[in-house]
Order: sequence, then structure tokens, then C-alpha cells
Amino acid sequence: MKEQEVSGLRIFEERGKPGIEKDAVKVLKGRGIEGDRHCFDKDRQISIMTRDAYEWMQAQEVEGLCFGRFKANIVIDTKGGSIPGPRLKAGGAVLAVEGKKRCFKECARCREHMDCMLKDSCWYASAVSDGEIHIGDKVQCGYNWNRYERQMMVPSIGRKEQEAFCNSSVLVIGAGGLGCPVLTALSEAGVGRIGIMDGDVVEETNLNRQFLYSPLDLGKNKAECAGRWVSAFRPDCQTDIYPEWFTEENGSSIINNYDLVIAAVDRISTRLLINRTAVSSGKPLIDGAVDGFYGTVTAILGNECPCLACINPEGKEPSRTSSSLGTTTMVVGALEAQFALQYLAGIPIKGGTVLSYDGVYGTLEELPVKKNPECMVCRNVYNCQKNNEK
Repeated sequence: MKEQEVSGLRIFEERGKPGIEKDAVKVLKGRGIEGDRHCFDKDRQISIMTRDAYEWMQAQEVEGLCFGRFKANIVIDTKGGSIPGPRLKAGGAVLAVEGKKRCFKECARCREHMDCMLKDSCWYASAVSDGEIHIGDKVQCGYNWNRYERQMMVPSIGRKEQEAFCNSSVLVIGAGGLGCPVLTALSEAGVGRIGIMDGDVVEETNLNRQFLYSPLDLGKNKAECAGRWVSAFRPDCQTDIYPEWFTEENGSSIINNYDLVIAAVDRISTRLLINRTAVSSGKPLIDGAVDGFYGTVTAILGNECPCLACINPEGKEPSRTSSSLGTTTMVVGALEAQFALQYLAGIPIKGGTVLSYDGVYGTLEELPVKKNPECMVCRNVYNCQKNNEK
């Protein structure tokens, strides 16, 4: 990614008054820039504009409505680099980019169908951490499209689909044998926001398959350790950490904040609880399970798809601890992530089946399953659209 830096800073104390040029500003977490009148505006705490757009605006003879209304707190000299991504670091502050500035329909330039550089070069952001920003500070972690150049060459995955990854949020419940490859694949693919939930700690018996951890992590919470890895590998990714177990009490409030849920846990009771919560919340769910050389992946994406309770209504736990082989968890976890990426990209996924992996023979088999019309979980509840209806 080419270098970017802060080339302009302003605060706006009163409505209708010009901005005050600053050499440095203080950013407050959850509030914005100290002294700016938008400090308590949740949707528009901080406004960002590229230097190219700023100079273009100054040179226009026909002014648009946005010229006066959009007040840029931070001007970034991109030098041809990437645009701000889901999260960026400017100086000592971390900002979450909430979205682009929208055009006003009543704008003269818009009505006359004139070019407007502002619509693709202005963003609103919120403050994720306290810190100071100075003129000349480096801006890091813009969404680097060059990083995904080879990925966007894959048939059915182009710029549009990559933008979908960038703007999507996925909650991964479980950061163990399945969660490690899931988190790795989602991070590599460029998913913009990833939630990691796990109340367990790293144990020595985990290290044969949970490759995000090392012996130095023994006794530490898995969600926190995995989150540190994701943040180091993809600093632009918004990483939400939940160092707790998934329960009836916290499930709905957390799941509702994400576009897609991935279950990467071993206990059947927890998987069924996640299933119930996802169904009642209308959220698509990808579930995975492993035992030794074998594993399964199930996608519950719409009203016509059977849910986990349809497939396993009794919810019996195995009589023994499931055996775990690192190669199996990597394959099944990768398949879970593959299904998730297809869903986010709008690529149809076949529902009504359980994908079964046999590591002994290296085969995949689709096992047809039927929706139970009397299922107490998904009957008349699931309102999630099927993937091909997105």
C-alpha cells in the first residue's frame, strides 16, 4: 500500500462558521474530535476527505450543495494509495470508517449530472480509541485492494464481491480447532468486521490443531489471543472480542450485530443453542463439526433449509470426548469459511444437505436432509432470505 498522511486538520465550533485550522487535534473514544460540534453525533463524529478531492473542490466554478455542507475535519494526502477501509490509524488515533458521504438530490451538480469527486472521496468515521492526530502523521490500514488482486481474478469474485467482503460482518463462535482456520480464511479474504467469541483458555492439548496459539499462550483466553492475531495480520479489520461463553442471556444481543454467524464449537448443546438463537434472530448460520478423520458442514440460510434441530432433534451429546486431528479441523474449518464467503459474495449455496467429509478416503459427500415441518425451532420463525434472493 502506498504511503498516506494527514495534510489538513480542522474543527468546527459553530454551525455555519468556517473551520479553524489546527496543527493537531485530540480524538476521544466514542465521541470524536475534542472541540468539534459533531463530537456527540453518533453517525458523523469525524469527516474525512482526500487531498485530491479538496483541491478539486477549490477549482470548481460551479459549486455543489455539498461544498458548503460537508465539513472535512481530516484531509488525507493519499498519494495514489488505497481509500480508507473499515478501520484506519491516523497518528495516535484509531478510527472506524462508517460510510461514504451521500449526494444531495437537490445539489445543482447532481441535477445537471456533472462529475462530483466528493461522492467517492469523502467519508464519515467514529473514534475507536483516544489519541492525537498531527499534520504530517502517517495514515495506516486503508483497505488495500492490491492485497486481493489475485482473489478478484477468481470467477464470480470481482471488485463488487470484494467490496461485499469489506462491508460484511461475521461472528465466529468458537476459536478452537475449527475456529482457527475459519478466522484465518475470513481475515485473508478481507472480511471487514469479525467477531470472535470463546470463553475457553488455551491448553497444551489444543496445540496439535489450534495453530493461532503457541506455548506462550497457555492459560490465556482464546478469543483474546485469536483477536490479537487477526489484528496483527489485518490491522484494517474491525475485530470484536467476546471472551465469554455463548449463552441464552448474551446470545441474541451479540448475534444481532452481525450479517452471518459461524458455529465452530464442539458441544452439541451449544450448537443447538446457537441454532435456536440464529433462527429466532433471522440470521444465516454456518455450522461445522469434526470427529477424528470425519467432519460435517451445514448451511442454514433460509426458511426452506432444515435447521440443526431438524437434523438432530434429540440433541444427544457423544458418550466420549471427540478426537481431533489437525488436518481434519483445517479442512472442515476451511469449508465453513468457503460457504461463508460464497454467501457474502452472493454466490448460491446448495441448501437442504449436510456436506460430509471423510478424511480416510479424501472424499466429500452431500447427505440430503429434510426440513421438519413440526420442528419447534424453525417452524414459522425463520425470515432470513435465501442467499440467491439477496
